[in-house]
This record gives sequence, C-alpha cells and structure tokens, in this order.
Amino acid sequence: MEKFPATTIPQSQLRILVQQFDGTMRHAGKSTRHVYKKALDQLLSFVETNIFHFTPDNFVSFRLWLIDQKKLSKNTVNVYLTASRRFCDYLVGIAVLKKNPAWSVHGTAQEFKILKTKLTDIAKAISGINRETILGKRDFAFLSAIFESGASICELIEADVGDLKRDAKDAKLCVKTRAHGKSELISLPESTTFAIDDYMNSRGAVGAGEPLFVTVRGGKAMKSRLSLRGVRYAMHRRMNFGEKKTIRLDSLRTYCAVRLMSRGKSSDEVRSIMRFKSNMPFKKILYNTKAVAGSKV
Repeated sequence: MEKFPATTIPQSQLRILVQQFDGTMRHAGKSTRHVYKKALDQLLSFVETNIFHFTPDNFVSFRLWLIDQKKLSKNTVNVYLTASRRFCDYLVGIAVLKKNPAWSVHGTAQEFKILKTKLTDIAKAISGINRETILGKRDFAFLSAIFESGASICELIEADVGDLKRDAKDAKLCVKTRAHGKSELISLPESTTFAIDDYMNSRGAVGAGEPLFVTVRGGKAMKSRLSLRGVRYAMHRRMNFGEKKTIRLDSLRTYCAVRLMSRGKSSDEVRSIMRFKSNMPFKKILYNTKAVAGSKV
C-alpha cells in the first residue's frame, strides 16, 4: 500500500472540519446528508479511541472496526467508506491533506439478497389499496410513482407541487439528484399521473411551492412534508404480506427495474429510465430478475 505522510488533526479541529464539510453538501438530499453524518460520527468515534494519522492503514483499521466492533453490514460499511472518501477529498481541496488516504481502501464485497415476493404480488398489493380516503390516494400515488416510474423515495419526499410538469403528450416530475443539486426529469406513465391527479384533487387548492406529498391526519392533508418515517409506516401498512414479510423501502424501486427487464427492456434502457450512475444497482437487479419476475405485469 502506498506510503502516506502522517497527518495529525486535533479532535476539536476535526469536528469543525466535519461541520464545514456538511455545509458543502447543502445541495444533497436530506437522506444523503443524514447517512454521511452518521458515517463521519463513526469516524470521529474511531479517531477518539485510536491513534489516527489519516493514512490508508488507518482507514483499513476503521473499516475492520465498523465490521467487527460496530457489527455493521457490509453494505453499510461501503457507504460509510464512500462518505469518508468524500470527506478526505474535501480535506485535500482545502489543503489539510496532500492526498486522499481513503481512495486506496477498498470496500467489502457487495451483499445481494434475493427478493422473494413476486412482481404480481407487488402489483396486486398496490392496486388493492383502498382509495376512498385521501390517505389511500396519497399512498397509492406515492407507491405507484416508485413501482411504475422508478422514482426514488427521497426524490418523492423532496418534490414540490410545482415540480410536476405537463405538456400535450405526457407528465414529468422534475427531481433533484442526490448530489450537486442538479435537476432531472422523470417520465410518469398515464396510470401514475392519474393517481397523482386523483390525490391532488382531494387536497384542494395548493401552491406550487408546497410539498407534493404531505402528512395526512384525521382524514385531512396537512401542510407538512411527508417524512421518511411516514413513508416507512405507509410501506408497512400497504406492503405487508404476512409472516413478518414486509417489502423494504429500497426494494420497491428494485422491483420497478426488474419489472422493466421482464417486459423486455434492454440493460441500457433500464439504466436510462432508472437513472443509474453506477453498475452496482444494476448488478442487484440482474441478481434478482429471475427470482421475482414471474408473469409480466
């Protein structure tokens, strides 16, 4: 492993640098910032109890500590290492470090879990949502947007009413990417557009700057944006198949991609529709396609 000059950063200064780094991520999604904060909190905890000079060997030890001592999954460890690399990039950029010591530290092998619920069961669960109430209309529109158009949880949570764009042909949702705050357009199929319209009509008059998906209490739409916790609760309520078998939040988007492949879409088409920036999510889809495809839906 390449030798790096030892760099010692006092803990008080390191905490300030972490705060400053968080400030540079203001355009990233809330969930991304939350995960990065958790990752760097773990790094700070490790630095407090170990001799740390920002060398590759130190980050190897940090990785092993996350696995052996903190008992984190391999996938979580990989995300935390990514956050550490980004933080070190920032330190290089402000001349605190000369080189990024975390870049040469590889993550662990990605773990993929077979999705056992069939596509037909997912489609049936979503279509079976009772849409006589505004809560049912909201949940149906939200889950349909993921399953049919490949929108992510965070993109939908952070979307405003004004982000819904229409023209003579179709409707699109303008979303911000998880990094750099760049905007992308998601094409919404007619069924998803109808579901969103049905939900929005039940809310009454709303401004363009209001959240697209909001909290519902007592059968009434509130002004507050739907939270990640609220989405988890909705998923548990709508996608529970019994025997402690509930679809995970991030799995529903995977089902969307598997659905596209089962309909004959090429790998390039799936990458484009799902807006994947790396091969890792696509590997997960290929791993799961045969397991859950079943009949086309």
